[in-house]
Amino acid sequence: MNLIDTIFRRNKNKLAKIVTLGTSGAGKTTLIRYLETGTTVSEVDMTLGMDIRNKGISIGKWKLSTIDVGGQDLYKNALWGLAVTQADAIIYVIDGTIKRDKNLKAFEKSKLSFEYMLNILNNNKPVLVLINKQDLIPLKPYTVTEAMLEYQINKRQRGRDFLIIPGSAKFGTGVFEGINWLIEKINQLS
Repeated sequence: MNLIDTIFRRNKNKLAKIVTLGTSGAGKTTLIRYLETGTTVSEVDMTLGMDIRNKGISIGKWKLSTIDVGGQDLYKNALWGLAVTQADAIIYVIDGTIKRDKNLKAFEKSKLSFEYMLNILNNNKPVLVLINKQDLIPLKPYTVTEAMLEYQINKRQRGRDFLIIPGSAKFGTGVFEGINWLIEKINQLS
């Protein structure tokens, strides 16, 4: 190996494409902005369509290119499948403040969107599920939402890699633990 090969090999980062999915207002864009800046995010605009963020997020030897897809039904039906096929891993963001007994319609929409994501997974891509907005509710070690997600995952997706983690995209709670797990899984697949 010559000097030029050594220089280029040492500086070469591995690239992974990460897609963020979830219902509108769940905190997908807030999560991406937190990962990009490493600081608390106060306000973000709602994503309309698909936002491909090529700037990249560097973590260790990896550079993560993120695809932020709007959670409205129009974008879910038109773009989620395309985004998932392009991704090396998925981050699914759930608004943890939505409770079945308080807002059944929003809870059912969140549940149906999650089921849709499970149905469009076409091969073994790791999925990080962030139960977001824990900064707005008392943190509980196990919630009804987590139980529902685990049931759906176990029922439909045996053999896939999933991690369900409570956290806050706004403040970064649980975010790097989840991202480190995701990178470890991507490493295993590459």
